[in-house]
Amino acid sequence: MKTMRRSYIEIALSTLLISALISTPSQAVTAKPKTPAKPTITLVIAPDQLTGYVRSKFKHWIDADHDGCTTRNEVLIAEAIVKPTIGTHCSLTGGKWISPYDGISYSDPGELDIDHLVPLSEAWRSGAWKWTALQRQNYANDLTDPRALVAVTAGENRAKGDQDPSTWLPALDQCGYVSNWIAIKAKYALTVDSVEAATLQKFVMSCGLTNVKIGT
Repeated sequence: MKTMRRSYIEIALSTLLISALISTPSQAVTAKPKTPAKPTITLVIAPDQLTGYVRSKFKHWIDADHDGCTTRNEVLIAEAIVKPTIGTHCSLTGGKWISPYDGISYSDPGELDIDHLVPLSEAWRSGAWKWTALQRQNYANDLTDPRALVAVTAGENRAKGDQDPSTWLPALDQCGYVSNWIAIKAKYALTVDSVEAATLQKFVMSCGLTNVKIGT
């Protein structure tokens, strides 16, 4: 009887062990999902349209959402490192800003300009001459892309004027500036002239911008 009892116990233990092995989930290593590759940005090289630009063709500093704040103030509010108090007629007090072009800090928003990263006349030369008035207005007041409009030192903005990166670059973060320039040009399907293209290509290489193609 003892032998038969031991046999029953051994069989029961074996059955439990087999069941456990069958029910244990696999410990196989699963591959990490791949990071999606950035889409390639292509800029087309074409001659500039050198005539016909008038600044008034780009209606800007509108109040698109009718909240009392124009595009200029919307940018200042969005880019403040210390948020200002918004008063009557969207007057801004108590805020603080740092100009990304030179690193200078400001507490008076009147000392800042709002720079169109790709200037209005440059946009005109590289494709906006074909746009409708509404398309030009939307470009001049683009709050959908934080790279399009930048609060900067007034003197820096005026020194830049309508120049492209072949003749003007900020003192700080030139790779970031060029990367943003390329992004805005691509977003609006704006072309680049041959001199501009050569400068951008140098920065594409030196800054490691692997997802950019410049050419036809």
